[in-house]
Amino acid sequence: MVEFAATGSKIYFNGRIVPEREATVHVLSGAVKYGATVFEGICAYLGDEGRLTVFRLPEHLLRLQDSMRIMRFEQDWSVSHLTEVVTDVIKANELHEDSHIRLSAYVLSEGFLDATAPVALGCLAVGRHDKSLSDKVARAQVSSWHRIEDSSMPPRIKCSANYQNGRLATIQARTDGYDEAILLTGSGKVAESAGACLMAVRDGVVITPTITGSILESVTRATLIELCESELGVEVQQREIDRTELYLCEEVFLCGSGYEVMPIVNIDGYPIGDGEVGSKTRAVFDIYDAATRGRLPQYEHWLTAV
Repeated sequence: MVEFAATGSKIYFNGRIVPEREATVHVLSGAVKYGATVFEGICAYLGDEGRLTVFRLPEHLLRLQDSMRIMRFEQDWSVSHLTEVVTDVIKANELHEDSHIRLSAYVLSEGFLDATAPVALGCLAVGRHDKSLSDKVARAQVSSWHRIEDSSMPPRIKCSANYQNGRLATIQARTDGYDEAILLTGSGKVAESAGACLMAVRDGVVITPTITGSILESVTRATLIELCESELGVEVQQREIDRTELYLCEEVFLCGSGYEVMPIVNIDGYPIGDGEVGSKTRAVFDIYDAATRGRLPQYEHWLTAV
């Protein structure tokens, strides 16, 4: 999770890098009126040798392109152009630390609901503080709000408007004394949290909902599946998960670019496992951290140098 505040940073805004206060969007734009904005949250990490790299940047940029395509945005920026925008913003802000990048494409037009152009691009990069696994521990509530689905507001689109669904669930969970919300599909199966995908451990096997189960096609989720199977030797099953099955799991954790790996030790008042961070969650966190910081040479292709 990353919270943004005024930082005095420089932002790429509609073709130029400008001071933060100049990066403004009109209140009547499609982006503001109708939530016609798609975005990516991307992380850069400082490696042990002092090298700053962006983690899985091409995959994030391809997903941004996919989101724009489904939203029918009349723009087709190349991956090479988007890569240049991201790295230029990091350099302009002289960042040499773990960083979070917010790359957004949005409709500037003051037209009606069907406006698909002109489309502008914005990119913000700010430093982020590294958190230990113990600092991320959370309690979750299964929400009374259902997750959006492909036939209404497709969750595979990383669209700002979609996050109203998770916002309602998060407000409810925190009002009720929990840290995070877990949403179910319309048929009552586990989908994901308000802002991250869910993975769990049941009988020693990692389980996670399928990509057609009302979830975002998460880059981090795909990364952890590969690392679990290839590096940790842990079987991963992508399948439907019942709500009550969560209560019986040995471990549950959320994952996402901003979340990284977040242990969930209690759901609806039920302790998960022994109510502490589990061994597989720790192993997943450690192997993910190693991959993001360039400690695993076999995954060097996941890193884009700044």
